[in-house]
Amino acid sequence: MTLAVHIVGAGPAGCATALSLQKSAKELEQDISISLIMPNEKGLPAIGETIPPAASERLNELGLAHLLNDGHLECPGSISIWGNEEPGYNDLFFTPVGKGYHLDRNYFNSQMLEACRLSGIELLSESKVVDVTMEKSNCVLTLNNNGQSRAVHSDFVVDASGIQASIARKLGTARNEYDSVISLCAFYDAPKLNHARAHTLVSTAKNGWWYATRLPTGQVLVSMCTDVQTLKQEILDNPNNWFNQFKKSGWFYQTCKEHFQSDFIPPKQLHTRVAPSAILSNCIGKQWLAVGDAASSYDSMTSAGITKALDHGLYAGKAIANILIKNCKNELKEYQQRIFDDFNQYLKLHQQLYMAEKRYPDSSFWQRRMLG
Repeated sequence: MTLAVHIVGAGPAGCATALSLQKSAKELEQDISISLIMPNEKGLPAIGETIPPAASERLNELGLAHLLNDGHLECPGSISIWGNEEPGYNDLFFTPVGKGYHLDRNYFNSQMLEACRLSGIELLSESKVVDVTMEKSNCVLTLNNNGQSRAVHSDFVVDASGIQASIARKLGTARNEYDSVISLCAFYDAPKLNHARAHTLVSTAKNGWWYATRLPTGQVLVSMCTDVQTLKQEILDNPNNWFNQFKKSGWFYQTCKEHFQSDFIPPKQLHTRVAPSAILSNCIGKQWLAVGDAASSYDSMTSAGITKALDHGLYAGKAIANILIKNCKNELKEYQQRIFDDFNQYLKLHQQLYMAEKRYPDSSFWQRRMLG
C-alpha cells in the first residue's frame, strides 16, 4: 500500500523535507506519495538572503549543491561594526564545509521546486488548506483551489507554512514569541558591480541595526532592522525618514557608497519583513510535525533561516520515513527535542549579540533587547 504525505508550504523547509523523505523512503524500499501544497503567494517580492557555508553543506546532503553554481553570487564574508567602533571581519573563504552565497531568492525557491518536481513529488499549486481534521488512522485536509473545495486523506501532514504556522494553529497549538523585529528594506540598482567586492555590511545604530548586501540580480539590498515600537515612534516606514537615518549611520553609509559604487537616494518604496523569535509549544502531533519557520523562527541577524530550514527539513524527512515505515515512535520526540535544543542555543546567541552593544544606553530599541 502506498502511503501519502502532504506538506503544506513549498519554501526551502517544505522542499527539503519532501526530498529527504523521498530519499529515505527509497532506501527503506517503501513507496510514499509526497505532495507539496502551494498557496498563491504572488505579490510579495522575495528578499535576497546571504547563506553561510553550513547551508551549502545541507544542500550537498540533499544532492543539490549544484544549484548554487547557477544564478547565485559567492559571498567572501562580512564586515561589521557591532559593540565597538572598529570594523570586524568574518572571512568565509577558509571554512572547511563549503562557501557562502548571496542568493537570488526567487530563483533559489524555483530551483528547489524544480528539484522536487523532477524527483516525482506532486506540486499542488494555488491550493490552500481551509480545514484539517485528525482521524484515528489518518488526517483529512480540506483544500480550496480557485473556489473549488475537495478533501484529501493523508497518512502524515507537515506544516511548512512559515511563521503563520497555519496547520499547527488550526490544531490549537500555541506559538510562544520571545522577541520580534522588523526589517525595512530598499532595493537599489547597481549595474557597475560586476567586479566589486561582495561582502555583506552590518552596523548597529541608535534605532536598530543596518544590513546591506549585493544581490546576484544586479541590485543592492539595504535594510534597517528595528522593532514596531521604534518604527511607529520615528515613522521609519516613511522612505524619507528611513533615508535620513541611513545617511546618519556614519561608517555604514560611507562604506555602502564605496562598496557598492552608488550615490544613494531616498527609495520610492520600502518592503517590510517581520522576523519574530518564536517557537511552537509543540512541534509535533500523532500524525503531523512542523518544520522551518512554522516550528521555530529566528531573528534575521543570525542569517540562519535557510540553513535551519534545510537542516530541520533533512531531519524531518528521515523521521517521517522511520515513523511511517518502521513504526519508530520515538522519532517524533527526538525531532521535537532537536528543534527545542536548537532554539535554546539560538536564544543564547540572541542575548549575547544584543547584550554586546552597549553604546546606546538611551535607546528604547536596545533597552528592550537587553531586558529580553
